[in-house]
Amino acid sequence: MIDKDIIKFAWMSLWRRKLRTILTLIGIMIGTAGIITMVSLGVGLEESVTGEFESGNMTNIEVYPGVNMGPTEGNSIKILKRENVNELKQLDGVKAVTPIYQTYGELNIGRESVGANFTGIDTKEVDELGYQLKEGRFPRKDSIILGSSLEGQISKNNKKDLLRSSSSISFSDGFSELEKNNTSKKYRTRITGVLKSTGGAEDYSVIMDIDELIDMVEEKNDTKDIIEKEGYSNIRVVANDMDEIDRLSKEINDKGYMAYSIKNMIEQVGSVFKFLQLFLGGIGSIALIVAAVGITNTMIMSTYERTKEIGVNKVIGASVRDIRKQFLYEATFIGLLGGTAGLILSYILSFLINTIAKIFMSGLEDNITSIPIWLALFAIIFSTAVGILSGLYPANKAAKISVLEALRQE
Repeated sequence: MIDKDIIKFAWMSLWRRKLRTILTLIGIMIGTAGIITMVSLGVGLEESVTGEFESGNMTNIEVYPGVNMGPTEGNSIKILKRENVNELKQLDGVKAVTPIYQTYGELNIGRESVGANFTGIDTKEVDELGYQLKEGRFPRKDSIILGSSLEGQISKNNKKDLLRSSSSISFSDGFSELEKNNTSKKYRTRITGVLKSTGGAEDYSVIMDIDELIDMVEEKNDTKDIIEKEGYSNIRVVANDMDEIDRLSKEINDKGYMAYSIKNMIEQVGSVFKFLQLFLGGIGSIALIVAAVGITNTMIMSTYERTKEIGVNKVIGASVRDIRKQFLYEATFIGLLGGTAGLILSYILSFLINTIAKIFMSGLEDNITSIPIWLALFAIIFSTAVGILSGLYPANKAAKISVLEALRQE
């Protein structure tokens, strides 16, 4: 017999017992949908979290103080000074370097006051730092730009003419003073722009020139050389391209600093979510294992019911190999059809989960579940493989049936 005839016989044999076949298919469908839905939850969460990181500049490396380790120095936290900025600028593959100084203060717009984190950067390097504006222009002397989330905290009345509004900055020693609307000195400034969302701390910050910010803090605290005493909050290094990130990060760490990049964070988060996807997939696969037992049971029952048919087929010329193939094809059809139906069910469930989640979780933009192409293909291949494996024993059992015994059955 040629394979075309065997496939035809296998297909016809399945649908002669429609109810049993359909129930077995439902088992595979539920098992496949279980795996896909569970794994898609892990994929959706990974895409949501890593998407937040990827909205930032992927070539940025954040450099923080390291720890002095030595018999003479003892264990102490280094501070980042101007010479550290110059040292990092000398590294190969560096596009730009800016020191960053952060402090908490109050932004006054008209009669409204908003508590904010003030971030000072080297505005001469602003074009290389990866910032993008939603509106306006980058800050110059006596001017600032707002993070996208900080803009959202400003009332509608002030938001209309935000880029033309008069504003001022004041600093306090704590939240209690802010609540009392303290009388500390206010520094006049202008808002010249609003940043696009970066997914980072900048979204909640006021960005301004670092030298101006340091001058204000020194005047407020009546001190000098605050950087020599306390150091910068951190230093941002911008690599020429993504290929330089790993090398630069290692080189910076080797110099005694602590370097973190968005690329490193994404890799670390990705490894955690890969484990989560395996765990969720393992839970979902339990239903498919149960369905595999169902296929085996269905096929074994079929061999008992079709013993005489198998004997007749052997008499008219079907070989042991042909009988084995016919039963394997039947099991393959069940796995393939059940997997396809499970995939369709998974897309429906994914749509419903995402729709309901966005209705009940205000502000949710990303999908909770996501079914990438690789997951859909894996599900089909896996369910088909489960069908084949489940059919091996029944196929071998059917192939070994004796012709004489088969023909003696009524």
